[in-house]
Amino acid sequence: MVELKITWEDFAYEIELLHESGMSILSLAYVEEELINNFHNWRESVISFFIRAYGENHRLTREFKLLNKNKFILTNKQRREGIKLNELKQSFNNDLRHLECIKKILSICDLVVNPSKVDLEIRKEYSSDHILDLLLRKLYDLYDDNIYPILPILTGNGIKLKRNREEFEYVKILETDGYIFSNNIAKQADAQLTLEGKLYVEEKLKRITPDYLSITEDEKIMNSKIDELILKLEKLGCGQQIIFDEIEELRGLYTELDNKNWGQLLKGKIIDLGLSQIINIDTMNLIYKHITNDVLNIP
Repeated sequence: MVELKITWEDFAYEIELLHESGMSILSLAYVEEELINNFHNWRESVISFFIRAYGENHRLTREFKLLNKNKFILTNKQRREGIKLNELKQSFNNDLRHLECIKKILSICDLVVNPSKVDLEIRKEYSSDHILDLLLRKLYDLYDDNIYPILPILTGNGIKLKRNREEFEYVKILETDGYIFSNNIAKQADAQLTLEGKLYVEEKLKRITPDYLSITEDEKIMNSKIDELILKLEKLGCGQQIIFDEIEELRGLYTELDNKNWGQLLKGKIIDLGLSQIINIDTMNLIYKHITNDVLNIP
């Protein structure tokens, strides 16, 4: 997925403004011709925004240009017979829902929200189980009445599939397990997390059994690991002083605590940094795995 040409914050803010202006148009009792004129003006504003945010040839721009493109072009027969205002407003609502859906999907795409903090090399090595877990986590974040396309979620989170239509196979696996519902349309793999899937994700988050025995008891080795980690974080652009302060505090406590207590402290600090959005999930996993040789089981 091509990165935004503007910041995610600006993108989300402008999408919200466009959605609000569209809703405002719909709230007024226009006659058909007036509604159509306002619709076309609003639509041109949306297309101009997508061109500025993504470029003219980006998939999202092309999709919106085609969506409901001819819904508000009246034939001579329609002009004579008239069109129900409710039908016109329904088509307008479809565009508004599409806009809101785009915003929601992009909000859970790491390459959009935090592109500089995604380690594509780590994502490249994701196993099939990792990809399934990622899909479930992202659908969990999107949990509502909508059904979402799968491929944009994968590509937007740095996952490159190795086979054509491989996303359909992931959908089939999750649907067989009862974790998602899909429209099963041949053109596009889509999914909605079921309640069973939601419960599965929540239950899995509770089953955290870290292996604190994997933490080295050699202080020299641990200091070397921490030094290497700091260099890696600097290369990834994670140079916030608060991260280094937390790591140095952990270094100082290494000889004072046993493996379990020190590991729990490490995990707590990583989760706090993640919740504060100072680091993302990849960086959290990188820090924990580099120091402990274990996997951090969090969403």
